[in-house]
Amino acid sequence: MIQIKAMYYRYRHQICFSSVLIVVGISFLIWWQVSQSSSSMSSKDITTISAHQNIAKKSKKSKKMLHDKQSKKVVIDVKGAVYRPGVYYFAKEPIVAEVLRSAGGTLPNVDNVRINLAATLNNGQVLYVPVENEQVPEVYPLPGNPAHKEQHIGQASDQNNSNDKINLNTADSATLQNLPGIGEKRAQDIIKQRETMGGFKTISDLQQVNGIGEKTFAKLEPLVTV
Repeated sequence: MIQIKAMYYRYRHQICFSSVLIVVGISFLIWWQVSQSSSSMSSKDITTISAHQNIAKKSKKSKKMLHDKQSKKVVIDVKGAVYRPGVYYFAKEPIVAEVLRSAGGTLPNVDNVRINLAATLNNGQVLYVPVENEQVPEVYPLPGNPAHKEQHIGQASDQNNSNDKINLNTADSATLQNLPGIGEKRAQDIIKQRETMGGFKTISDLQQVNGIGEKTFAKLEPLVTV
């Protein structure tokens, strides 16, 4: 016992120092393990938060794109000499200048004098941009072009006037009976005479039909054509 005490007093400083080192080492090891665990958890939390934020941003962007598409109900198809041909959406009926701006503008070889930038386009309309003196397709007339309007109106007027008259060479019996003084028998006579002559050459040939005299012809003349 005395020897043990002697050894203790002799080496007590070394024993205390060693004990302190052991305690410090154990404490450091525990701190390091806790620190690593916390760091790992923090990294996972940050990754999870970042993922949720990305999902939220994508969802918000998708909703915005859907809202924009739903609010823009006017669709214009741009073709021809523009930088970005394609289909474009607008919230209301746009003018030509707006549509061309969305399509990136016209190419250098476009004669802008031919284009009415202030003309309004309707939903589903095609805007065809020609180059220089290119003839515009009839199915894609330039919007707001006065010359085209006058031509269209003139053609429509001529067509309406022509359609108002009954063509003696193509009308059937029922159609011919719409003429004043023409019944079923007279209509058949007109068709028979038409077949005999190989078709009426002039309206006056109608007088060769049996039963159509000068008075009847005078009534029919402004109503028929060949």
